[in-house]
Amino acid sequence: MPRALHRRPARRANIAGVASALADPSRAAMLDILMGGDAYPIGALARRVGVSAATASSHLQRLSAANLVTVETVGRERRVKLAGVEVAELLERLSLIAGPDGAHASAIDQLRFARTCYDHLAGHLGVAIAERLEALGWLYRTSDTLEPASALLAWLASHGHAVATDSRRPLSRACIDWTERVPHLAGRTGAALASLARDAGWVVPVRSSRALRLTSRGRRALLDELGLAMR
Repeated sequence: MPRALHRRPARRANIAGVASALADPSRAAMLDILMGGDAYPIGALARRVGVSAATASSHLQRLSAANLVTVETVGRERRVKLAGVEVAELLERLSLIAGPDGAHASAIDQLRFARTCYDHLAGHLGVAIAERLEALGWLYRTSDTLEPASALLAWLASHGHAVATDSRRPLSRACIDWTERVPHLAGRTGAALASLARDAGWVVPVRSSRALRLTSRGRRALLDELGLAMR
């Protein structure tokens, strides 16, 4: 009789390990801070979360083991950042499921209006810009993403923020916004748009938050440049 074939069990993604790393309020708070896309010294991150540097280091070891953050040494300082845009999009989708926590209402309102999602614009502002670009024919919605037209790429380049070409990252992506529940623009095109908005002073960060405030200059620019009137 033929010998029975013994198949090796398929390797499964370590979802439980990632979930375990997320299942702590301090670690979740760290990730929310890092969602702004910046790298933080461990000490500064510890102070923002309200834990000791030793506790922060322990938490970051867990997050690093789960491939959620990276820690790099700059001189004598260790800096932490999200492991990549994929982590930011994962956290945005988890936020969509979880909904807002018990944070102060004004803080939630600020995040809901405008915020950074890694290196692109999110919230009401990010969605409104994406929808306006679509109405102009500068952005096309496909089955699962948002595709930029040549006019959008040319407009970004004319403002000194050409979309990067030397990257494995997708040209554009549709990232489901956790507060608006519709897509905002991510990918290299979304990053270039957010960089323009920041560098031109259209948006400025809200202190101690990844929330953004739309400036009067930004309101005028969006109206003049895109015909978008923000309330």
